[in-house]
Amino acid sequence: MTPLLLLISFGLIWVNLVGLALLCDRVVRDYPVSRLASLLGFCLLFFFVEHFHGFGPRLVFMPFSTAVSAWLIWRDRSVIRSNWVVEAVFGTGLLYCLVWRYTFPDIDLFEERIPDLAFINDYITGSVLPPTDRWMPPFKADFYYSFQFYASALLGRWFGFEPAICYQVSYCLISGFIASAVYCAARRLSSWRASGWVITSALMLGGCGLAVVIHLSMKSYLQPLEMVRYLGMVWAPEFRTGFGKLLDSMMYTPGRNPVELPVEPLSYIIAKGEFHPPLTGFLILAFSLLLLATLDGERSPRQRWILHAFLGATIPLSLIGNTWVFPLQTALVLGWVAYRLLSRDRESLLPVIVGAGIATALCYPFLVGFMQQPTAHSTALRLTRSGDHATLVEWLTIFWPLVCLMALSLLNRERRGLSWFFCGLWLVLLVGTELVYNHDVNGGTWERFNSTLKWWGWIYAGGVLTLGAVNLGSRSRLARYGSLLVILAPCVQVYDYGRQFVETPKGSLGKIDGTYWITSDYTIRDIISSLKTRPDGICIDSNLTHANTDATIVAVFANKQCLLGWPVQEGIWRENRMDVNTRLADITKFYQGKIDDPLSWLIKNDVRYVLWMQKDNDHLNERFLPLKEKIKSRYAWEQYAGTGTDWAVGYFERIDGLSPVK
Repeated sequence: MTPLLLLISFGLIWVNLVGLALLCDRVVRDYPVSRLASLLGFCLLFFFVEHFHGFGPRLVFMPFSTAVSAWLIWRDRSVIRSNWVVEAVFGTGLLYCLVWRYTFPDIDLFEERIPDLAFINDYITGSVLPPTDRWMPPFKADFYYSFQFYASALLGRWFGFEPAICYQVSYCLISGFIASAVYCAARRLSSWRASGWVITSALMLGGCGLAVVIHLSMKSYLQPLEMVRYLGMVWAPEFRTGFGKLLDSMMYTPGRNPVELPVEPLSYIIAKGEFHPPLTGFLILAFSLLLLATLDGERSPRQRWILHAFLGATIPLSLIGNTWVFPLQTALVLGWVAYRLLSRDRESLLPVIVGAGIATALCYPFLVGFMQQPTAHSTALRLTRSGDHATLVEWLTIFWPLVCLMALSLLNRERRGLSWFFCGLWLVLLVGTELVYNHDVNGGTWERFNSTLKWWGWIYAGGVLTLGAVNLGSRSRLARYGSLLVILAPCVQVYDYGRQFVETPKGSLGKIDGTYWITSDYTIRDIISSLKTRPDGICIDSNLTHANTDATIVAVFANKQCLLGWPVQEGIWRENRMDVNTRLADITKFYQGKIDDPLSWLIKNDVRYVLWMQKDNDHLNERFLPLKEKIKSRYAWEQYAGTGTDWAVGYFERIDGLSPVK
């Protein structure tokens, strides 16, 4: 996608999103809330309907929606004019993320970028939901909290994007929406005009308490990835400052492996390029806190009813968007309801129940399958074992800014009730996430890995946004300036992001489809381009292992099904079904030439494409000609490099409508 086309695409999307917000605003009468509520409601409604009727890979209403949106923008231009800052912050958050995605666009083997793209591939077909798992057909993709991937694919079907472009564009849009919601929430909680920009910048650019601690503890630079995994790493004394050695003596026991306690701040998730559901978790959090900030000053019964209904809807949304934060999101909403009931506001409970009920009904077609999967029964909240707790020093290295904000909030006399509510809420969640964890497939020192990874960054962001904004509007100078210092101090991590940005090679700059790391090999580029034009079908590739591997990469970028995707991922998602290991073993034997009748095996598994890449050309490509001879009656060879004998790169394609030669 060229820069011009990218600019035009973002312009069209922006027009449509603003039009959608204006349409919603006629009911909600609060533009910042409508901006996000309209998008979540639109996607959730389609998510519900397509469980009964799929609308196909291409939606036809983009020209009409654009025209209607343009008319709404012109008619309600006064609303846009009075809310220009909402759009400005949205654009700033979008642009910031786009700089990262445009500079480092590769969708490669890092963490779960490829599985994320595979999920978008599942949903972009527009079939009746749940769709076929294109990494393990004909099983369904009903085992993962996939609302973010569905929404991304819906965007692609709306505007005609390929899955990889959906990945990049959706990433930027979510960043923009988070920034906009954070800014508006902060402004409504604080009387200081600059508070919105301060807190938005701190969350989008800065780290947590670790950012300051690491700079004081290490003699050398740590990459952001090492910073978020800092607790659990043991550094040699020569890399530590005197302060760092002191912390080590208080955190770690000699001869014992430390517990892995990672934490990913919002800023890191925006920068790292993994389009993963924690993004939706932060989006729902920002939306929820915007609702709370609005409710705190709203007196209209009608508006309060609508806002409380939206708040209730965030509970089931978190279940399908990022299930890990579902307990935290539920506690946030119920905590607010309890606070309002204690304040003798009994009218908050009913709309919360109604909103949660309607959203649950819309989510139910997905949940009925999702909650019956084996993985839904293999995870459970458990009490943290005595040896797995974070030490007080470890805990404070992350949360000291939040502790300081809590202490400073005691000086806020003007909004004491709200300050105490937020202090109590975040304190309960912090204590709760230390006492319990979500047990999953990890064990040993990694027992709490996913829990702290998903929970602590979410709590930190919520605490800084709410307590920081309230304190910045306090009449107490100590509360204001102390909070400002505490909020800005972790922004030293901007240096680390900046250094990473400057020092990381930029060989894929501007290749926004994310494939350049592999299609810089022109042969692979041509194979992917060719497969994109061919009918859909199952593809196989060699060298599948229980690790992140380039096997299936060609098929994923060509949006073809794979007989088996990454075995480690499918094994986790499907609780180590025997099918996963069986398919892995069969594919390995096929490429080793150990299947006596490869043609029958291919037909039995409905394989349409057989990749034969450079990695398969060992020993003078001795397995190629025997395989070609055995399957030539049903599979035609498409060659893209080599001699066709001792060196061959290309793929076999099944010829349908023919019978094997006897």
